[in-house]
Amino acid sequence: MNMSSPLLQVTDVRTHFPVESGFLFRRQTGVIKAVDGVSFSLAPGEVLGLVGESGCGKSTLARTIMQLVPTTAGTVILGGRNLTTAGAAELKAARRDLQMVFQDPFASLNPRFNVYATLAEPLIVHRVVPRDQVKARVAELMRLVGLDPRQVRKYPHEFSGGQRQRIAIARALSSSPSSSSPTSRCRPWMFPSRPRSSTSWPNWCGG
Repeated sequence: MNMSSPLLQVTDVRTHFPVESGFLFRRQTGVIKAVDGVSFSLAPGEVLGLVGESGCGKSTLARTIMQLVPTTAGTVILGGRNLTTAGAAELKAARRDLQMVFQDPFASLNPRFNVYATLAEPLIVHRVVPRDQVKARVAELMRLVGLDPRQVRKYPHEFSGGQRQRIAIARALSSSPSSSSPTSRCRPWMFPSRPRSSTSWPNWCGG
């Protein structure tokens, strides 16, 4: 990719939710404009912070960029790919390059999955490494966020809130994304590439 071209281009994005009433015959009585006409671009290595009061649409915008919530209007271009018109297969491929860390790490971690299963799943789904290297990559991710690799067989409830946050970040990094959308323990903010030094990651996580 040309370093002068945007990695992520969001243009006039709108995400509206209908308000309906009635029981047998439902009809639309209004609309909630959660996101209404947002535009910005991110170059490789650039950081963007979204600041606003609770409920103003920051998390909805992040979910819309990920296409977890359908876009009412506008376009989201990631690395030259239009995510708003992409099919299921193309979105799956794109999500390797665009990851999210949700605001509540406990709610976003599957309580039935231990840490190993949580971190190994995206490695296998996106074929990031051969299967015989998955175990080593999981251990590397644990060290990257400042956790002991010997804890991979533990479950989310066995960790502190800050440690769960680190696991969520490790999961987002597991597919080696070019763009990430962390919304953990702060309101949504986005950065399009990993820090050059992995040693800086533990300081970005909760305690």
